[in-house]
Amino acid sequence: MKKTISGVLLALTAVFALVACGKKKTTQSGDDTKETTKKDRKRKGVKSQINFYCWNDEFKTRLNAYYGGEQKEDGLGKNVKSVNGSVTVLESGTKIQWTMYTNEGSVYQDNLDMALENDMVDMYVLEADYATKYVKSEFVIDMSTIGLDTSKQYKYTVDVVTNAAGKVVGSSWQPTPGAIVYNEAVAKAAFGDTVTYDQMADKLSTFDKFKTTAAAVKEASTEAAPLYTLIGPDCWFRTYANNLSAKMYDGSKITVDSKLIDWVNDTKEFQTKGYIQGVTADYALWQGKWAGAMAEDKALCVFTCPWFTDFCLTGNRAKGKDTDGNWKDAGMKIVAGYSSWFWGGTWLTATPVSQQEDTIKTDIANIIKDMTTNKATLLLISKGTLDFTNNVDAMTELAAVEAAPGKAGYSTFFAQNPYGIYAEAVKKADLSKASDYDQQISEKIQGAFRPYFQGAKTAEACWDQFVKDVQDATSVKTIEKNGTFK
Repeated sequence: MKKTISGVLLALTAVFALVACGKKKTTQSGDDTKETTKKDRKRKGVKSQINFYCWNDEFKTRLNAYYGGEQKEDGLGKNVKSVNGSVTVLESGTKIQWTMYTNEGSVYQDNLDMALENDMVDMYVLEADYATKYVKSEFVIDMSTIGLDTSKQYKYTVDVVTNAAGKVVGSSWQPTPGAIVYNEAVAKAAFGDTVTYDQMADKLSTFDKFKTTAAAVKEASTEAAPLYTLIGPDCWFRTYANNLSAKMYDGSKITVDSKLIDWVNDTKEFQTKGYIQGVTADYALWQGKWAGAMAEDKALCVFTCPWFTDFCLTGNRAKGKDTDGNWKDAGMKIVAGYSSWFWGGTWLTATPVSQQEDTIKTDIANIIKDMTTNKATLLLISKGTLDFTNNVDAMTELAAVEAAPGKAGYSTFFAQNPYGIYAEAVKKADLSKASDYDQQISEKIQGAFRPYFQGAKTAEACWDQFVKDVQDATSVKTIEKNGTFK
């Protein structure tokens, strides 16, 4: 999953991981094919305690509630004995110590890298934007050694954690197919009270129709009741960033894909025409006005995926007004939209040193297998969180359920069953163009071009700032682009 809202530094246990000891780093500098080769590592963790590194509490909450495929009366999973802050105690007696750092600005990666070098990590999570960096490192295990069966998982989630030797070195519980959610109140204000779901689905079904729809929304906007199509520039970024034509890092230089240049050009056009609610820093992803806008009836569209719905839209539902048509309940509808895309995703993996202690070795294997391949567990997660989980049979089952209250797969949030839309979208998800520095490129380009959208700088000036920012963040000196600014 790609998000930073709850990625807050929690654990003092990470202090030891911050001590640099002059060893080779996990990150690559130059040759994309190099792997670390340090041998004879010794685990430095506490006996019968899994040191787990992550960037938010998403996996923690899911393990606590669903591990074992059943939920007890106290709300904990069958295999979870107790939870106390940053420590989970399993029924086996093993403890999990959760250490969390924000994902933003490579903070998580930087702290994880130091902890890995110091052999203080047993399990950790990977995100789509930088999974390839760790897949080729020495800090992963071959999942075949724990008996992982990936035959029912969605193929792209397996491909991204398959190394050059053909070994699967991670496993995910969550494909993250994208879709568009539209606000019925805004749709009715722009197109009349009789506009139907099918009509809106058609209006958002191709990019040309999406632009025509944006123009109509603007036409219906008034000074007293302003209407927009997007909340901020970042809202549709992933429809571009996750449809790349080539890998952007080749081991020596970065070539920014033409799709990201398209994002700059299209966003500037939308901003110029008044289709975007705000382009200042506080309308950036995760910021205050961006979040607040989802409790208003001003923007037509939010680009969503399953984890975003759970963490962001449902959270804003609770803060929203109690009027019909708000970003809540039947006032929100989900459609496939004009583009096939995905947003983030989280993979579990373990370190070789974690396999040196038999007790936690067994628990690690059980956690990965249960939380990413057990159909019963994955169905519980989906029904409890609206997440789209990594079992083809389970998701096909949910997609086929009639959308009615009390039925499995039904969401009162949409008054729809969204799983059919997700099940179709996930078929086209492709992470084959991912490379090591996608996170840095994505974060820096969104920040660097904000002055261009505001009219404060030229595109070329923002490009120069972007190049400097990426050079500083990655140590890659040669940065080029495919495409031109309009």
